[in-house]
Amino acid sequence: MKLVIVIGLLLGIISSSLFAQVDSSLNVVDIPPLFEGCNDPLVSTAQRQACSAPKIQAFIRANITYPDSAKVHQAEGIVVVRFTVDETGVISQLELIRDIGHGCGQEAMRVVRMMPAFTPALRNGIPTATKMTLPIRFRKIVGEDKKPLCKIHWGSIYEEKIEREELKELVKQGIVVRDNYGNIYPVQYLSVQVVGKHKMKEEKGKNNTLTKKMQKLLLGTKRNQQIVFEATVLKDYQEIEVRRILYVQ
Repeated sequence: MKLVIVIGLLLGIISSSLFAQVDSSLNVVDIPPLFEGCNDPLVSTAQRQACSAPKIQAFIRANITYPDSAKVHQAEGIVVVRFTVDETGVISQLELIRDIGHGCGQEAMRVVRMMPAFTPALRNGIPTATKMTLPIRFRKIVGEDKKPLCKIHWGSIYEEKIEREELKELVKQGIVVRDNYGNIYPVQYLSVQVVGKHKMKEEKGKNNTLTKKMQKLLLGTKRNQQIVFEATVLKDYQEIEVRRILYVQ
């Protein structure tokens, strides 16, 4: 069984609850908190706000796991988590507003705790603490492959598509390999491939750092090509190979 997150539909229905509604003890804000990678000063305020929902959706989809107890009991439904994003963008004061049991509420809380810091909400140009409400739907699918034990993370790219303009900043960052519970595993070997229609270029190295040759290869990537990361990590005394493909737009 595999977990499917359909948070995108939910966000579309109750976006005002997620991004604008604040606790009565806090001030109403002009700009709600923005997820990592959405605070681009070169785009409009509306575009920055619209960026957050799919980024949150992709982050949750990449990190959440359908609990074993929920599999046994075939639990399905919506879990709702409420939390505060303080004046510095840090998440705190998590509350489980709605739970369907069998470990789903705890799993939703675990993933929210993993979220990177937000850009804080603004009121009259001043960073302001506010509360956000996040619904997450748990739904099982029978006959699907199991979720991979580990996944490659690169900067704030949580979806499988990447804008070519983002590469300039991303090449300065190494990759990180995490399991479904957020544990980080050291990279033994790393391969970076750029795949085009008729050819493939590859650079190899050790640990999670992108070498100068890897950076040069990535910066030369063109639209409609694929970037393929292949990492070997040591988990429970066994070598595990992890792969991730990004499609360049």
